[in-house]
Amino acid sequence: MKIKVTPDDFVVREKVALRFTPSGRYRIYLLEKRYWNTIDALKVIARASGVKLSHIGYGGRKDRYAYTAQHISVPRECVLRSPEPNLTLTFLGFSDDFISARSLKANEFELTLRSVDPSDVQDIQTRLSEICEWGFPNYFDDQRFGSVSEPDGFFAEKVVMGHYKGALKLYFTTIHPGQTSAEKQRRRAIATLWSSRDWKGIEKLSRTAVEKAICRTLCEGTSRSHLVRAIELIPREELSMFFAAYQSFLWNKTLERILTSYAGHLDSLFSVRGKIMDYRFYRVLPQEVFNRLVCLEIPTVSRKMPPTEREVEEAIRQVLEERGVRPAQFGLRDVRKVHFQSFLRSAIVIPGDFQWGPFVDDDLYPGRMKLRMKFVLPPGSFGTMLVKALSLPSS
Repeated sequence: MKIKVTPDDFVVREKVALRFTPSGRYRIYLLEKRYWNTIDALKVIARASGVKLSHIGYGGRKDRYAYTAQHISVPRECVLRSPEPNLTLTFLGFSDDFISARSLKANEFELTLRSVDPSDVQDIQTRLSEICEWGFPNYFDDQRFGSVSEPDGFFAEKVVMGHYKGALKLYFTTIHPGQTSAEKQRRRAIATLWSSRDWKGIEKLSRTAVEKAICRTLCEGTSRSHLVRAIELIPREELSMFFAAYQSFLWNKTLERILTSYAGHLDSLFSVRGKIMDYRFYRVLPQEVFNRLVCLEIPTVSRKMPPTEREVEEAIRQVLEERGVRPAQFGLRDVRKVHFQSFLRSAIVIPGDFQWGPFVDDDLYPGRMKLRMKFVLPPGSFGTMLVKALSLPSS
């Protein structure tokens, strides 16, 4: 089973709550894109428009290998332009509200599953019905962990623990599957130089102004204050992504622990392999367990978290204990450029307006089938996680 074979196989459209006014303080645009992730797209648009990236408001990060339509905002005095054919901007009007995560109501998905083995059709149809009734665990999916190569490779965890040099090493040397062979080789060379603290040598291998500026700071010294200065040279948006990745991982591990406590003894949990962790899914749940979980919310970890259930607090405590960190450490006394914010997220999600068509012959994979489906998810929930839920083995 394959998804995202073409961008139009994975379509995401934002639904926002926004009131337009003729004299609003912000311009609102619809950004339609293919082959671009949201942050890189906004960087290109900001440069082409002569606008600071921090002045562009957006609600969520959307997939690169998809057709996505999302709303962005900019102060009224600014006009946005796109230099790229796969980035289309449509001016919608003015509003007194800028676009942020608070603007989002939902995401509408249209997905095509391809290369489905005909022998799997019946089980997938069963799973579609099960998901309609019982939903699926609301994990953050792999795309949230693009900056991470292994479970111990979280930049933000190093920062939380005060291991600033270790965080910077990850920034320079982490290797991802999507990188070119030349980039992987460059990062391996930097890793070799890092062990000998050859900052000038690393500066020669650096490709961005930020990397060069960090190296120059490290040449001045590697005291705590120098290391903090170096970290704060990293753009705010990048740091925010690193922090969000770590919070998402901790949230996932908390949900995994809670699911196991409720359903693990029933032998009803299945594992689906992920980038840095395996995701634990159920097919169905006892009604009393479902009634409990469908109302349960889990906060993302920060120094101060919203009040929640005692069992959730205990699960978070256990997860943090396993990682060797404490909630108080998320206060970040040294690094001030960004901070951890906590919000509540539903433990499980049930797709709204879930529709699917019949299986038909796949035009791209002879002898295989394809299926088109539509559904609505709350902001921040991953359509790819629903696809993972579909892939569970038969009972």
